[in-house]
Amino acid sequence: MLGLWLEPEGKSIDYYDRTSVQGQLQRLREQVLRFRNHPALLMWNVGNELDLAKPNPELYSAINEVALMIRELDPYHPITTSLTYPASASYVARWAPAIDIVSINSYAGLSDLPTKIRETTWTGPYIVTEFGPMGYWEAKKSPWGAPREQSSAQKAAFTATRYRQTVIKDSARCLGSYVFFWGRKFEKTNSWFSIFNEEGEKTLLVDSMQYLWSGRRPANCAPSVVRLELAGMRDGNFPRLRPNTNYTLTAIATDPEGDALTAVWELWPELAPESSAEERTEALSGYISTATVRGATLRTPIKPGAYRLLLTVHDGHGGIGTANIPFFCGSEADL
Repeated sequence: MLGLWLEPEGKSIDYYDRTSVQGQLQRLREQVLRFRNHPALLMWNVGNELDLAKPNPELYSAINEVALMIRELDPYHPITTSLTYPASASYVARWAPAIDIVSINSYAGLSDLPTKIRETTWTGPYIVTEFGPMGYWEAKKSPWGAPREQSSAQKAAFTATRYRQTVIKDSARCLGSYVFFWGRKFEKTNSWFSIFNEEGEKTLLVDSMQYLWSGRRPANCAPSVVRLELAGMRDGNFPRLRPNTNYTLTAIATDPEGDALTAVWELWPELAPESSAEERTEALSGYISTATVRGATLRTPIKPGAYRLLLTVHDGHGGIGTANIPFFCGSEADL
């Protein structure tokens, strides 16, 4: 699937400005001419999540113009557009009828997607162009705005369940899917959407998808962190701790093959809720001691604020398991 980038409305283009729209169309025409005969081309994807803006008939008309241009130059490959909201499929049906297939990026809502699609006026097939763990925008938040991230084992189970409920079960309408893999990009945390770490080690979600796609499990599966506690509290408790104080960290990690595990404990400053999710932070050093797979000691920072404790376990065979706990260091007056 080859993506053709359409500018989001309101950033660098006004879809009521025909000169700008025609300029974008010409740029995309050159890309279609360049790649239309490429042997790896499966289909064209016109724009990504353009429906994040308010519904604008001119935007969807521009999508339709691109689709008509593609069909003129390349009648052999189907055309789709990726949406954020299933309800936007009705706008595609009304204002961009040249689109062959709608595509949806869906995470926690994936299990409801077949129903949501059928509530629209779109009657054609659909593809899931992004799916994976619960997004940080969907997760439970702490009083200071920090989202609760699933462990790598929870992500694998969560994703597999929704894949079965939609991609497999609704095969009459759903043509296929793409599990979300954006390299090893930092987004809210360094582990949220990273199905591989920076060294290329895999998480359990990779093993889960291999089984769902092929029916075969890998020879060696990734480990899991099944329990992580900070001062006796788990992630859903959103601990509040005193600054410059020692606290006990405890963990239970397992490995399907019984491989000996090693652990890396890290302390990260939490991104402010108003910050961009892609505004990368760096781990802080000097705050964790006596670290083993079963636990460690955390010395909280002197500076009040929001932090996140991350545990990564390695099996020595290319697999990792992750879990983390967001916590606040300081009193309510520091929030």
